Amino acid sequence: MQQFSVEIKVLINDSNFRKLYSLGLIDEIGLRNHIIKEEYKLLRAKHSLLDALFILSDKYSLSDAAINSILFRKRRTKSLNILTQIN
Repeated sequence: MQQFSVEIKVLINDSNFRKLYSLGLIDEIGLRNHIIKEEYKLLRAKHSLLDALFILSDKYSLSDAAINSILFRKRRTKSLNILTQIN
């Protein structure tokens, strides 16, 4: 898991990522939520559930309820089938 987090950091610094970001094609909240989920997994190895939630809440300036929702609420992705439309 920690290796994946490093890959995210590399990705964010990539020039292609910056180009997509400048075009508004990167979902910042989705990316932030993914990073929060990865950090939560690492924190749980050393901290209790409540401590991990508090640490993330403080770090990202989000309520405990918001962090809880990011971590545990089921999300359905909506496919636009954009790749099949391009070809």
